Amino acid sequence: MFSSNFVSRGKEYATFVKFVPAPYFRKTFYLERIKGNEKIIISGLGFYRFWVNGKEITKGLLSPYISNPDDIIYYDEYDVSSYLVKGKNVFAFMLGNGFLNNPGGKVWHFDKARFRSAPKLAFSFEIDNKTIFEADESIKSATSPLLFDDYRAGEYYDARKEIKNWNQVDFDDSSWDNAIKVDAPLGEARLVKANPIAKLEEIKPIEIRKVGLGYLYVFPINLCGIFRLKINTKKGKRISIDFGERLLEGDLDMTNISFGAKTPKDFIQHLEYIASGEENETYEPSFSYYGFGYAKVNGIEDNEATLDLLTMIRIRSNYKKVGSFSCSNKTINRLEEMAINSMDSNIVYFPTDCPHREKNGWTGDIALSTDYLCYHANLSLDLKEWLNNVRKAQTKEGVLPGIIPTTGWGFAWGNGPAWDEALTNAVFFSYQYEGDESIVLENEEAMIRYLKYSKTRLDKDGLASYGLGDWCETKRISGDYQTDLRITDTLSLIEICSNESKLFNRLNRKKSKQFVDEYRDQLVTSFRKFFIKDKRFKKEYMTQTALAMAMEIGVVNEDEIDNFYEDLINLIHQNNDHFQVGVLGARRLFRVLAKKDINLALKLMIQDSYPSFGYWEKMGLTALPEEFQMEFEMKKDGSIEPKNPNDRPDISSLNHHFWGDFTMVFIRYIAGLNINDNLDDSVFIDPIFPEEVSFAKAEREFKGEKVGVKWFKENGKYVVEYLKTRKIKVNVVEKCNVIYKEVESLE
Repeated sequence: MFSSNFVSRGKEYATFVKFVPAPYFRKTFYLERIKGNEKIIISGLGFYRFWVNGKEITKGLLSPYISNPDDIIYYDEYDVSSYLVKGKNVFAFMLGNGFLNNPGGKVWHFDKARFRSAPKLAFSFEIDNKTIFEADESIKSATSPLLFDDYRAGEYYDARKEIKNWNQVDFDDSSWDNAIKVDAPLGEARLVKANPIAKLEEIKPIEIRKVGLGYLYVFPINLCGIFRLKINTKKGKRISIDFGERLLEGDLDMTNISFGAKTPKDFIQHLEYIASGEENETYEPSFSYYGFGYAKVNGIEDNEATLDLLTMIRIRSNYKKVGSFSCSNKTINRLEEMAINSMDSNIVYFPTDCPHREKNGWTGDIALSTDYLCYHANLSLDLKEWLNNVRKAQTKEGVLPGIIPTTGWGFAWGNGPAWDEALTNAVFFSYQYEGDESIVLENEEAMIRYLKYSKTRLDKDGLASYGLGDWCETKRISGDYQTDLRITDTLSLIEICSNESKLFNRLNRKKSKQFVDEYRDQLVTSFRKFFIKDKRFKKEYMTQTALAMAMEIGVVNEDEIDNFYEDLINLIHQNNDHFQVGVLGARRLFRVLAKKDINLALKLMIQDSYPSFGYWEKMGLTALPEEFQMEFEMKKDGSIEPKNPNDRPDISSLNHHFWGDFTMVFIRYIAGLNINDNLDDSVFIDPIFPEEVSFAKAEREFKGEKVGVKWFKENGKYVVEYLKTRKIKVNVVEKCNVIYKEVESLE
């Protein structure tokens, strides 16, 4: 049962100006016997931790989920039978602010949410599926040592205020206050089915430097995580730590993950810790997470600045890794690793843009990355849960916001077809790789409703021009793109229709298929009439992005392809054989080039001159940055500074995933593994052999089997090995003078 009986410690909620500590709650009860089918269904908003008789059994970090509770109220269910005893028992809870009270989300107006309130708790304890009790005013409550928490801003913790054994059954809570009843949010009650957030590995610092009055902890990777603080010091010692990813002039620089004056000092990825003075005291954050590769510690003595003081702990949604790629080229392998690290750093229940500055479910980022994300990991549960929130956020007219979850921000700015495509792509690629029909059927109406809305936004020429365009174009600020918005918007709508047509055809949804096919034909006709003349793209609209998107999305006729490709190559040569695209163009450019000239495609991607992905790798970065606005270089001390000293040292996120689709060029074209592209449960093996690569391998789990390919050179000939399958049809595109072998293993 989903209880709607919510309680709070009080009605006052925390702000940046006035702290309200995270509350503790206790519910003591007695059982005559343990039947073996006792369970509890909990909603702790924004976040909660849960103990039974002193043992924590919380499913994972940041439970239950991150959502707008006026859309969906999330619950978790626990089998507590093995933790209960005959006689006296206690359920204990600690609540954090989460999305319910989110001052760190001020930029997106989360601090103005209708539902903003103090943390609140609801639960029902059941035996044999019968409710025994729910949360009510009999629950005891007290303040915790966690003085402030916000999952962007960080935490303030006073260990002197710790209450020993507060979650144990025999603790005396008679002096604690009683909880008060409060209103439930307005959302639909649901159990969370997404993967929980897990701690995956611990990483020690590789260096400690004295910088100014503090100590800079240097870690070997920039990732999404939490930390463990371990210290022996005097009682009352105040320690502050900032977590960031960029050094400037040898010191930690937080400007790239903050919003200037909109971000108050000490409220971005920050810890304030007051020591208890006890031996070997340790602390891990309860309700926040961090994107970082560096930590700046202030308030400690020289002898306290040890390698054991801070441990980095990687966290992410606990999905299964199911796809891989490797090859003989070290730069390509490093770029693959960087893309996977950015993926792992940005799936916290759902794909986010970055793990530090925003932590938002930006739809554009999801639209761009779903192919590579879904190839490498089984994200079916995670995307399905996020799509529940997408449908709730969508207006009755069909409009989608640019971030989900949201409290209303992102409808007037931050969306548009290329961003809204996230709805379709999350469905399409999840179905392509995992085959769950329900994800299509659950979202069919929402997808059609969006397209019907988009029809109302077409101009007199039948073209779309609303929302964001080719974001983060190289050598330009993020919103200053050269490609006409009508090109990227209209082509995005055409791609949406094409992918939905494949889905609806596969599931025999005839009415929906007819609608998207007719709409696609209408858009293609309008696009070609306006932008194509004499079998070429009109010169005044010609950019690398425009040409690549038109070819990849399929609006160019067969007898026009050579002309388009010739013009694209000319633009590339005019740009000194470098790409000049934003994220929309990048997702298509390298695929288009790979089909015709894999060596040129690879050159643009892996050469070490700016702008290229190889330039990022050469700098020594461990994740994918957000943009190529200007050329930077990494100094010996790790500082990232403009190569031109006259440029301002402005830099954006160094951990974004939305450029990562280049990995699919490695997998689809170099390794030649193409899985279920036609949604017919088949695999195509068709590698292309670049000059820079002498060996490549790609594998993925698919339909209960493993599919894969490996190729190498032997005695002057290429040998292609592909996995034997029981039920999956494997189609091999054979080339002359290449040896093909079906094998049991690619070892």
